[in-house]
Amino acid sequence: MAVTIDAHSDTFTVLVTFAPHPSRTEELVEAIRTFVENVVRHQPGFLSSTVHVSTDRTRVINYAQWASRQAYEAFGANEAVLSRRGAITEFPHDGQPYEIAFQTTASA
Repeated sequence: MAVTIDAHSDTFTVLVTFAPHPSRTEELVEAIRTFVENVVRHQPGFLSSTVHVSTDRTRVINYAQWASRQAYEAFGANEAVLSRRGAITEFPHDGQPYEIAFQTTASA
């Protein structure tokens, strides 16, 4: 499945932002990768996770898409799943749901 950003989609989007020390950025990215690939991608309603790293290595953003708010909330309430986050819990983070306010694309 391709990751799409579509203002008319019914997907539920959550952005989780991290501010690691640059020396630990790769460790965080690998922890996110492990959790997503081994656990999260198997959860009902999960669609995608895309991780972005700032060029100065001081910010990491996980752009996650879910089929619905309910699917995301069920994931977030599942302590057995969340207990498998590993080293991710060592990094302060903020996760918020977002809606697309507007979208513009290049003209053809």
